Amino acid sequence: MTNMKVLKKTKQKPLPGDIFSFQILDGKYHWGRVVSVTASVGGFDDCVLIYLYKTQTEGNDEVPSLTTSDLLLPPITTNELPWKKGYFKLIENRGGIGPDLLPVHCFYDPLFKRYCNEHGEVLSQKVEPCGVYGLDSYRTIDDKVSEALGLELAPD
Repeated sequence: MTNMKVLKKTKQKPLPGDIFSFQILDGKYHWGRVVSVTASVGGFDDCVLIYLYKTQTEGNDEVPSLTTSDLLLPPITTNELPWKKGYFKLIENRGGIGPDLLPVHCFYDPLFKRYCNEHGEVLSQKVEPCGVYGLDSYRTIDDKVSEALGLELAPD
């Protein structure tokens, strides 16, 4: 069970520049962007690197302004299941990843106690915002978003 609502299932693979919406308990739409589909984290290749934003709207027909200064969470790497299961709904593709990207994508690797980028390259230091070096499922994304919004976690 998740707090996120199923919006529209798709077989279309996410692409860099995709803008997507998702909905959680409060009935508002939240927004995200696909940054890369070639991230390698925690032993997994071809992961989808996404940004999730604080921005909320009443509907999902018009894409709001999405900037890295408005991130809800640090960058996240996931697979295609959030789209296939219908939790993330593609709204439009902006033809590439766009200009508003973090200069460095930082992830903490708890196994080796180090910081890496989305290609598994070790960074000399932590760069904020810093995520966790590993693959998030739609369920763990649901938990992270719920927590960030102050919502109760969905039951297991």
